[in-house]
Amino acid sequence: MPTTEMILAVAMVAAVALVIIHLLRLVSTGIRHKTLRRVIETNPESAERLIEQFPEPVAQSSDDRIGIILVAIGVAMIGASMTAGATGGWTDYGVGGALFPLLVGGALWLRHVMAERARRRREQGQ
Repeated sequence: MPTTEMILAVAMVAAVALVIIHLLRLVSTGIRHKTLRRVIETNPESAERLIEQFPEPVAQSSDDRIGIILVAIGVAMIGASMTAGATGGWTDYGVGGALFPLLVGGALWLRHVMAERARRRREQGQ
């Protein structure tokens, strides 16, 4: 399989997976809202108990992680393209491939360290 077809296939599978995940979340939210509407229309007194049973929404803090991962992948792609063919040996591909998990892991680890420092400063300030 040519490289361009492989890249296109991986991108298509990723896109389909993301669409399915978001559609399932949308359906789940729709079912929850429909149930709540029915309860409010039929028995408004029990609606408060039903609302308490719903899980609390999870704070969306992953936006910064996604940005960090994308920047790290971009840097890794630049590094991989610079190392590919540098010596003409098979190790060039290994070095290029190793840049991806190294940079993504390093970026996420650095984010964790910075978040931990910020948490400690907040605790000391209180």
